Amino acid sequence: MKLPTWFDVNGSFGCSATVRPEFPTPAHLLARMDRLGIGSAIVFHIAARDYNPHFGNQRLLDELAAASDRLLPAFVIGPSLLYERGAMEQVEQAFASRQVRAIRLCPATLRHPLAQVEPILAEIAGHKPVVLVDRFELNAPNDLLQLAGHFPGLSFIYTQTMWPQFATVLDLMARRDNILVDTSWLHMRGAVELIIEKFGVRRLVFGAGPHAHNGASIAELMDVPITDPDKELIAHENIESLLGVTTRKSTAPSCQGHLWQTLLEGKPLDLDVVDAHGHLGTSGLWMHAEGGIEEETADLLRRMDRIGIRTAIISGGEALLGDPVEGNFALEKSLRPHGDRFRGYVVFNPLYAGELKTQLDDYFSRSFFVGFKLLCDYWRLPVTDPRLETVWEHAHSHRMPILLHTWDGPYNQPGMLKDIVKRFPEAVFLLGHSGGGETGRLEAEELAGDNPNVYLEWCGSFCCSKPFEETLRRVSPRQVVFGTDATAHSPAWELGRLLSMDLPDDTLVPILGANMRKILDGRR
Repeated sequence: MKLPTWFDVNGSFGCSATVRPEFPTPAHLLARMDRLGIGSAIVFHIAARDYNPHFGNQRLLDELAAASDRLLPAFVIGPSLLYERGAMEQVEQAFASRQVRAIRLCPATLRHPLAQVEPILAEIAGHKPVVLVDRFELNAPNDLLQLAGHFPGLSFIYTQTMWPQFATVLDLMARRDNILVDTSWLHMRGAVELIIEKFGVRRLVFGAGPHAHNGASIAELMDVPITDPDKELIAHENIESLLGVTTRKSTAPSCQGHLWQTLLEGKPLDLDVVDAHGHLGTSGLWMHAEGGIEEETADLLRRMDRIGIRTAIISGGEALLGDPVEGNFALEKSLRPHGDRFRGYVVFNPLYAGELKTQLDDYFSRSFFVGFKLLCDYWRLPVTDPRLETVWEHAHSHRMPILLHTWDGPYNQPGMLKDIVKRFPEAVFLLGHSGGGETGRLEAEELAGDNPNVYLEWCGSFCCSKPFEETLRRVSPRQVVFGTDATAHSPAWELGRLLSMDLPDDTLVPILGANMRKILDGRR
């Protein structure tokens, strides 16, 4: 199967004062592009954002001159350019010569209202620059709405948007037809399809995202059920048209793992893949086309079949965000007709500990429920709440898994479990999202390293900038389980991110299913 030519709109390189650089030089970025098969990228220099636009933009041109024509420069613009001697002349010359064709807006880092770049845009609007701004920089999305309205002849690309901003992005796109979105953080199930349905295929461009995303965005686009010509539009043709450039160079990916290639070819994996982290009955915080749990289940099964997930272990949305007693029973009733394709977690909200405790024997008297699910962050209750002793004791007595949402913060940071996991060594603790953020990941690694009954769970771990390859140097692959967070997240996104890691297939196979099967088989 021929892959599209990939043109990434979201590239950058250079050193920051606040974090270690992912790509210090163009060569580092090109190496990543080569591994994933990305042909070209629009790039800006971190120094132009974090230090000084005029200085950083010149550094960008100087370093790219000795690099590759696969990297197209984007200038960072900010109000300081209006006052620094020679700065606006540099900008005007770069765009007039067509050496530069794209702009990056960084109002949060450069600490200015978005409207203050209007004089600069007015100066170069005739050159039709493509304007990019990401969610980390846009504190007030309505400012983008206003700016795009003032410059209807320019194309604005909102990059790196994920689920908390998705409704806002859809609203922006509905109000301004010159606002597009990139795919770099579109991890939500059906997000690409929904944008195409509402706005057409020409409102999307490809973005690879940070290092920790690996090939997730590539896998997601390959899984979307659209025509090959439409995939080419998103992958490279839309941005090429906006920039006014001819087709950029393509490159064959150098990560040649058999499992990754199988996924890209649209074939299901011939393995016993277990999704240890799924949901059905998505809340109104998520934008999906499906109108009810039956449609949602059917859609999830289609996605599981396309990529080869044999079994998904599910917690119910109603149980998580409403009445857990009835919600648990409702999930079992809904999924029972699908046999072994689904198993369930009993949601145990400590607010309802009394009612839930009396139902445990009933829940676990049948084969459907296999463990517990806790969502303390959403319940605003700490994982150390004494009412959760029932969960720890029951799981310990029956060697059951407990899937816990873990994240940085006061409710379920992994370090809060340090004493609990030691007190209940027969219980199996699955750290959902592998701790979530930066601190959470470090604590999750330490907790798993010190306790054989603790496992890291995969989905959502892309929110930590630390590459998971580094985590697997501290934690055995035998203590990691695969999960997708479907139907909130896309299964293809999460599977693609895993399979495109710079690791051999033999390392990934236990993570995909064998580890979770062993946990399930060990119950008593």
